[in-house]
Amino acid sequence: MIETLYKTSSPTTERSECFVLVLARRAGKQERYVFMEEHGYWDEKMERFIHRVTSIHADEELTYSEVHSMYADAKRRLAELGFIYVFLHDSSHNESACGSIV
Repeated sequence: MIETLYKTSSPTTERSECFVLVLARRAGKQERYVFMEEHGYWDEKMERFIHRVTSIHADEELTYSEVHSMYADAKRRLAELGFIYVFLHDSSHNESACGSIV
């Protein structure tokens, strides 16, 4: 599952500050999962969009429950910071959705 959270309901590609949350099953590892959080923002000095991984949990033997808890905690923290507009991409079903999380 990949979810992108914005502070605006009308995000501009490669311009709007966002956080990307990723919850995925580890390749080759049965019933082990990874969680990653990435921050994206426009850098005025460099005049380009920057992506920085702010959190990654891929080397641990994490269960779905553990990773889902990390995912939910990150989403709650970001919502408290005003990142309430979501773009969700579910690659397993090749579907996308968007809307507010509050």
